Amino acid sequence: MKNNDNLKIIPVVIYANASRDKFKIYEENRRKCGIYRWNNLMTGMSYIGSAINLAQRLRNYFSLRSLNKELLKGNSRIHSALLKYDHSYFSLDIMEYCEPSILIKKEQYYIDLLKPEYNIFKIAGNRLGFKHSEVTIEKMSGINNHFYGKTHSYETREKIGLSLRNLPRVNNKPKTIKLETRLKLSLRSHGVSVEIYAKSNNLIKQLTTMTSAAKYFGVNRRTIGRYLDKNKIYNGYTFK
Repeated sequence: MKNNDNLKIIPVVIYANASRDKFKIYEENRRKCGIYRWNNLMTGMSYIGSAINLAQRLRNYFSLRSLNKELLKGNSRIHSALLKYDHSYFSLDIMEYCEPSILIKKEQYYIDLLKPEYNIFKIAGNRLGFKHSEVTIEKMSGINNHFYGKTHSYETREKIGLSLRNLPRVNNKPKTIKLETRLKLSLRSHGVSVEIYAKSNNLIKQLTTMTSAAKYFGVNRRTIGRYLDKNKIYNGYTFK
């Protein structure tokens, strides 16, 4: 807490020991949308986040695999802290439950008011300004890249060309893929941001990949792909 105004903020639910209350957290926040706050009981530092599916999002914080996976993507103060201190040294607050249409607005309100130290991004739902860690950059570029300074052999290029020529045929005609479709497939294979819109066509969340969007809703990646850019409604939301 930074000032007297902050003392007036009372969470709707407080889990004093995140490790002990883990399964209670899952059960009580199923299919609920809202704002949450992690509090480090050792340092007093905190993190503000939001989710349409709180139970699914919070479950990822208790998964060592998910924590380490997030760290591989770049800097993440809250994931690093959870791994360093353990969940038993954290409390978890549900600041409030709300409708998805105002989720980002509410998250921004609490970020501005409480100024959580673990939040790298100060704009809710926005990863603008994100910078990969130096280790990640080294892995992605230069001599540390596994293909740096290498070229495919003639035999390999021939095999690639042959596989492309032997596309499945339908009615004895070679299967062709439209340029627009190839572009979409290429973008998705590299990771494309997904914007989530409510019924009112209001943007409520922007995620960096289809995989992160799938985690956000607690579904698999194919489900997101089926609805992406098709103006189809999934549980009241559209993806673009």
